[in-house]
Amino acid sequence: MKPSDATRFGALLEWSQQHGAELHPSLEIYHDDVSKYSLRVKPTVNEGLEPGFTAVSCPLSTTLSYLNALIDGPLDFSSPSSPHTTDGAFPTNFTKSVPPHVLGRFFLIKEYLKGKDSYWAPYISTLPSPEQVAAWALPAFWPDSDTAYLEGTNVSVTIEEIQANVKQEFKQARKLLKDEGFPDVTSYTQLLYKWAFSIFTSRSFRPYLILSEADHQRVSGLLPDGVKLDDFSILQPLLDIANHSITAKFTWNTVSSPHPACQLICLDRYQPGEQVYNNYGLKTNSELLLGYGFMLPETERLHNDYIHLRKRQPQPGTGHENDQRVPQSFLISLRPVPDPSSLVANSRLPYDRQSNGLASLPSLRNFEPALLDDLTTTVASPEEIAAIRQWESSTDVTSPPEELAEFVEKIIAILGTKTDSEYSQLMRVGVQGHDEETEDGEVRTWLPPPTNANQELAVSYRDQCAKVLIAALDALVGDD
Repeated sequence: MKPSDATRFGALLEWSQQHGAELHPSLEIYHDDVSKYSLRVKPTVNEGLEPGFTAVSCPLSTTLSYLNALIDGPLDFSSPSSPHTTDGAFPTNFTKSVPPHVLGRFFLIKEYLKGKDSYWAPYISTLPSPEQVAAWALPAFWPDSDTAYLEGTNVSVTIEEIQANVKQEFKQARKLLKDEGFPDVTSYTQLLYKWAFSIFTSRSFRPYLILSEADHQRVSGLLPDGVKLDDFSILQPLLDIANHSITAKFTWNTVSSPHPACQLICLDRYQPGEQVYNNYGLKTNSELLLGYGFMLPETERLHNDYIHLRKRQPQPGTGHENDQRVPQSFLISLRPVPDPSSLVANSRLPYDRQSNGLASLPSLRNFEPALLDDLTTTVASPEEIAAIRQWESSTDVTSPPEELAEFVEKIIAILGTKTDSEYSQLMRVGVQGHDEETEDGEVRTWLPPPTNANQELAVSYRDQCAKVLIAALDALVGDD
């Protein structure tokens, strides 16, 4: 680590510890060219760390979020009068009018603009600088010359939506702030808003996951009418340095005394010199690329490559706790969904009926069972649905009964058409020196070879998307 970086992160650690944070004495903040900044076990310690150790603890008083914008300062529940000490960081009408996540981003910008005068200065100084766009820009904010390499993939539409939403949010919020006569409003630039968006998107945590029940109650007392605890996210200084591993075993322990805090407890064994991981949850490479700017490589034991198919129409929530388990998009998997290496797809199986007959067919095993259920309710007749339920209740679901043969062929045809369409769309863009020109002329746009890390990442993502779609098409026609 460079001396200047060591100074910045040393100041962060000192500031955090002054406010009650803890870093395990056998851990250190580390930097390398691959992982960038991370936590690792000190190479100099004599023994590794056994499962169950507390890697880092982040007190509520150092967190930064929408909540701090409401009170214009750190959260402090040490006295009955605190933290209700100010009218907020922004004009009341602005605070009430913009969504919580937008207000949180504007508050981060405000604290950044304060420089060393900000309470959070030691933390903000360790974040990527807004001027160093390449260090923080998520794919939605890449230059057009880089996002061109994602054209035709299933993330390109999402990128366009993010770009439009961010532009609209910023335009409306800054106009409102200007109308309120807020000082120095011109300093709140679109660049800073994109930066704040990227910081919160890639580093923040959901309140329900990191606050104790007692703190839920305390924090809820700050919220205006109509605002829910999960309408915003929270930045956790120091704790957010730990990088992601989809296989890392961990728990977040929330404590209320001696001060409110969230603890990252690692349930894996780590040896001296090894990086210590957090786990951001079971996210596909599409989600990791959009939200964090990286992907997980394919291995024999694990793949993270899926195509997301959007639901035709979002299903209304019932208010039941299981609503969150109903997928809002469906997955096509590189490998069969039941394969142990299809970790994300496996994690979504509790939503589905385990006896789903269609999902047991070799030709359909790359498709998420929830998608097959959705198609069934759309295209099956009442008689076919009754036959399907009877088939699924039988002891052998490996082959459908004769009366369902036509229905199964219909499902295969629908999925074949959709998958082939996704593949054709992907093939409309090719990369010179990387892709072969197709005989039927499907490739319409040729891009030059990648020249930077963003473009190389995009090409890798394209390759994996193609592998997923080819695997699904091969399964549909019965090719091994």
